[in-house]
Amino acid sequence: MTRRDDSAPIEALGEALVRESLAASDYTPIFASFCDRLAEAGVPIFRVLIVTTTLHPMADGVSIIWRRDGGVRDRMLGPESEDWDEWNSSPLKAMLDAKSYRIRFRKPSIAEASARYPLIKELAAEGLTDYFGLGMAFSEAAALFDERDGLLASFSSDAPDGFSDADIEALERLMPRFGLIVKLANRERLFSNVLDAYLGPDAGRHVREGQIALGSGGVIEAVIWFCDLRNSVGLAKKLGHQGFIDLLNDYFAAVAGSVLDSGGQVLRFVGDAALAIFPIAEDGMTEADAKACAMQAVERALQRAAATNATRRDQGLDAFEFGIGLHLGRIMYGNIGVPQRVEFSVIGEAANAAARIQGLCKRLGETVLVSETFRQGCDRRWRDLGLQDLRGGDPIRVFAPD
Repeated sequence: MTRRDDSAPIEALGEALVRESLAASDYTPIFASFCDRLAEAGVPIFRVLIVTTTLHPMADGVSIIWRRDGGVRDRMLGPESEDWDEWNSSPLKAMLDAKSYRIRFRKPSIAEASARYPLIKELAAEGLTDYFGLGMAFSEAAALFDERDGLLASFSSDAPDGFSDADIEALERLMPRFGLIVKLANRERLFSNVLDAYLGPDAGRHVREGQIALGSGGVIEAVIWFCDLRNSVGLAKKLGHQGFIDLLNDYFAAVAGSVLDSGGQVLRFVGDAALAIFPIAEDGMTEADAKACAMQAVERALQRAAATNATRRDQGLDAFEFGIGLHLGRIMYGNIGVPQRVEFSVIGEAANAAARIQGLCKRLGETVLVSETFRQGCDRRWRDLGLQDLRGGDPIRVFAPD
């Protein structure tokens, strides 16, 4: 590897990073290219690591490793990840805990550092001569340490003399520009993740595409799913705040989770009830497909609820019961509310009918009820429960799966 004799390649790399920051939605390929170009510019690196925080229920951060001979590899970092112990014993974690922005080991300090850090010992066996770590905050300086909002990076060299002063200067000049890419990409990813988590993937996509005006939307045909927890008032009084929240999460994981896993969209949680749809003509889904997916979700929900309730009973906890109503019809799908507070949801008589059908479950002693419109063409065996009065609506014939 040749050493740099001028700053032109570094300046060109810095300008490229600024341009790429404008289109940064995934910084992993940009990171790989950045490291490749660093090496081509003469900076003697054989391993580069970056760590940044992430808003994810199962992880505290994301790390990406580039190696001169092996491309890039990204990992989630969290208590359940296999790399968690390695991270907690790493030089970068020690640097973060010490509230320092820099850490460096060069010969002869690498031997001493190898005794403290397993990672340095491993890299030393590969010929490590210089290890340089630095951190950058994404807002005020203290945010890196207090809120873990920032970027950590380490650079490992196996050149005989390690990094030169010019190399360190180049890294310190370039990394804030790469940090800008990571910050923008993280914010964009967070925006998308939050929209999908709070609105659902389809509604989130509509909002990202600019469909945010009050009243915007359209009419679609869909299978409408409405489920509700039984005896919620009694359970809330008996279990207390945290116990009831835990039960709700178990119930929604079994029921709403089954909808998502079967291709449906959960649009709204209303207390202990959930409204979901299986849209027709979305991604080529036919009416028969939507009905089949909805019934698959029913079967999964019943199985998961039974398994979850068995576990809860083994732990001495209360089980839960629920009702599911299914209907097929046309609904208005779009933004409703007031200009200051808009919600992307569905409205229409078909949605109201699904909720009312579910409301019959307790009176009729059933867990699942469907309308005649849903049953028609659905290849199942059904029990006809006859015409039933729906509060606020016309009588409707309902069926229960046999």
